Amino acid sequence: MISKIIGVLMIVFCHCAASMDITVSGTTVYMSGPVVGGECDKLKQIISAGQVSLVVLSNSNGGVANTGYCIGETIRKHKISTSIEGFCLSSCSRMWLGGVTRKLEGDESTVGLHGNYKNSGHLIDESTTRLRQWIPRFAPNVDVELMIQWTELFYSKQMMYFYNKRAALCMNGRNDCSSVRGKNVFNAGLATQ
Repeated sequence: MISKIIGVLMIVFCHCAASMDITVSGTTVYMSGPVVGGECDKLKQIISAGQVSLVVLSNSNGGVANTGYCIGETIRKHKISTSIEGFCLSSCSRMWLGGVTRKLEGDESTVGLHGNYKNSGHLIDESTTRLRQWIPRFAPNVDVELMIQWTELFYSKQMMYFYNKRAALCMNGRNDCSSVRGKNVFNAGLATQ
């Protein structure tokens, strides 16, 4: 058992500087930074070594879409809750949606959603169907009209941001934003608490 725990700790602490930071404290896993691939295997190893009840995501602009899907599915399979402290965008949102319960910590924490994109930044049309089928499996009360809107955003810099008390559609990063009137992370069907 000790060697198993040491092996997991080596995986967690011996990572590439450009990869997501993953740390463990008690039954909570903290994941922060870019999603570069390999994080799903690391999380599976952590889960296999001990009980995990919460994954806290923070300050991630996303990254590899398939890794986001894998982590979201792993989190749900193991009935783990998720929380966001700061921001969790793009593929990170798939990770957060995996939580059996999902929340944003504080009024300025945000989850940002859009489609899947090529390296050029343009929408991968064929990925839209996968995303639209995947999201309602994990967030069955999702506002379908909003989901259609954010999954059709043509450029990767376009994003729909959800907060506890508001939502915004931004067309150029966090610039050129307009309010999504009357919407927030709860009534969009994304957060559970």
